[in-house]
Amino acid sequence: MNNANIITEITVQKKNKNRINIFIDDQYAFSVNSAQALDLKTGDKISRDRIDQLKKMDDADKAYNRALYFLKFRPRSRAEFVRYLKDKNFTAEAVAKTINRLETNKLIDDPAFARLFVENRRNFRPKGAYALRYELKAKGISEKIIGEVLDGYDEESAAWAALAPKMKQWGNLEKKEFKKKAFAFLRRRGFDFNTCQAMGSNLD
Repeated sequence: MNNANIITEITVQKKNKNRINIFIDDQYAFSVNSAQALDLKTGDKISRDRIDQLKKMDDADKAYNRALYFLKFRPRSRAEFVRYLKDKNFTAEAVAKTINRLETNKLIDDPAFARLFVENRRNFRPKGAYALRYELKAKGISEKIIGEVLDGYDEESAAWAALAPKMKQWGNLEKKEFKKKAFAFLRRRGFDFNTCQAMGSNLD
């Protein structure tokens, strides 16, 4: 082998039993997970190319595990995963391998993510199509998927759902003031002008 070195020691990390430290020529060289260390033995010669390969494999594994942790809290879009992993300083190669692995394991599905996002908004914090489109774009969802998910979106129904909690809160206001607050509230929630105006007429 070119640039061969001798593995002089292999030890298990104290804080993480799944991580293995590799020493070359009596000096710490790198660490890998336990599965990658199975074919490494003390006394073996190891090339620089093999070391680089093991480091890249380990980086990809770390990136994938990071992605699973990120997914633990809520579903994520493809773009969210990419941004998160890049922010954690993983290499472009490790990010690409992780995204491919997530897609293979059906852990990335932007259309399903977008549908669930809209459904959650409708159930817990109703917003207009304009606001939903903006939020989905910010999460990296394509215009095509956004268009499909918002096709037939019932703005008026969502507006009523958004206003429902406010009805009691503003119940003692004069009608004119009530309508003014309702209009402003709905606009802030991303409902279009016509929907806000129509809701005001329905409150007469």
